Amino acid sequence: METVWEAQVFSTGVIVFLIVSLIVILYCTYFLIKSRSTPEWGVGKIVCIVLIAVLALINLQSIIDRYTELQYAHRNSTTVEGEVENFQYDLNGADSFSVNGVNFSYPVMESSIGYDIPKREKNSVIEAEGQYVKITYYSKYGVNIIIKIETIY
Repeated sequence: METVWEAQVFSTGVIVFLIVSLIVILYCTYFLIKSRSTPEWGVGKIVCIVLIAVLALINLQSIIDRYTELQYAHRNSTTVEGEVENFQYDLNGADSFSVNGVNFSYPVMESSIGYDIPKREKNSVIEAEGQYVKITYYSKYGVNIIIKIETIY
């Protein structure tokens, strides 16, 4: 078995938001340094300080939430192994399948860490009926959320 997908704290979306935030924070820092010679607190300075604080808090909270969710997922995970059955995919990305009677459906909106790559994407792991997989998942609000997929290639 080879691990082909595993949930991570730093997903593509988180990294993109961090990069955009860093660019905004650097611009604001540059603006604050450049306007340091002006003693009054103008709107620009206040907006920059508020932006820096808000972006830092959002990024920190996002990382903490994802880390906490991933820790919870690992503590409460179950594993199922077998062939993909009842595989259904929608061109809009709402895929579903089962493995040994355990149902999975994604993209999962209840969790930001679960597997959510539909078959129409080129890096999709779940490709066809009969594919042999080992899936580590946890249940949240009655939904099985995939945190690791292993397969034989």
